[in-house]
Amino acid sequence: MPNDMVQIIINQSKEKLATKQLLGHEVIVGIISISKNYSLNEETVSHILHEVYSGDKIRLLSDLEIASLIIDEGLIQRIIKGVT
Repeated sequence: MPNDMVQIIINQSKEKLATKQLLGHEVIVGIISISKNYSLNEETVSHILHEVYSGDKIRLLSDLEIASLIIDEGLIQRIIKGVT
C-alpha cells in the first residue's frame, strides 16, 4: 500500500477518534480489517496504530484488549506484545 494511503488511514482514524464518531476498539477493528483487505504487514499496522494513538501506549493497550474480545486475531496479540 502506498505511503499516501497509509497516511489517509492514519488521518481518518485520528479524526474519528477525536470527534468520537468511533470508539478506540472500533478504530482498531477497522484498521485490522483494512490490513486484511490490503495485505498490510504487521509492522505497517503497528505503525498506523502508534500514529493514530500518538504514542499513548496505555490507551492503545486498553483498546487493543477490547478489540481482541471482538475479533480473534493473532495480530492483535503480537502488537500488544510489541507495545509492552
